[in-house]
Amino acid sequence: MLPATEKIIDANLGDNILTKANLDHLFGKTAASRYGLINKMLKKGELIKLRRGLYILATKYRHTQISKFHLASRIMPHSYVSLESALSYHGWIPEKVVLTTSVTANTRPRSFQTLFGEFAYYYIPINSYEFLTSVSRSEIANQPFLVASPLRALADHVYVRKPTGQGLDFLFNSLRIEEEQIKKINTTELEMVKKVYRSKRVLDFLSNLIRELKL
Repeated sequence: MLPATEKIIDANLGDNILTKANLDHLFGKTAASRYGLINKMLKKGELIKLRRGLYILATKYRHTQISKFHLASRIMPHSYVSLESALSYHGWIPEKVVLTTSVTANTRPRSFQTLFGEFAYYYIPINSYEFLTSVSRSEIANQPFLVASPLRALADHVYVRKPTGQGLDFLFNSLRIEEEQIKKINTTELEMVKKVYRSKRVLDFLSNLIRELKL
């Protein structure tokens, strides 16, 4: 183990997601010296780069397994887990999702390929002050993240993926969502989520749901 890696562990930062500021404070010295230490850890595989200025120790040096959803929230702040990742998290779709999908308040879609998998972020134009409507805080192993409700994740999915189907047939046949899950959708949340979007495609999808569920 490199001395720099050992120093991170001795500082009780081994399970943390590390920012450039964390490493600057820990190592001191000159910018060139810090860059050299970080580069050496990266080349040895003891430190993993998540994105520019954001790092994590390799799994073998950590005491806890990192949650991909927590990673997603740190890689791109002001985002929440949604689309297929949120639907899988809530148990609404049967498939195991490899790509971690989130929606961001940033106006530019981004994706990051890391040793922990790929993280994709989508921008959706919405009405003011509605970004966190039907989005809640959750945790996995004490690691927090924001996640869309199943209905909000479905609406985001419709905007991003642009499926050809609409309504219940699309949910049952394309996404293979079970009927008992669909029955959990209620009028109150449908009306709340309708206030979020400016997209005609999404609003039509939500209106179709209201009509087909006879809510």
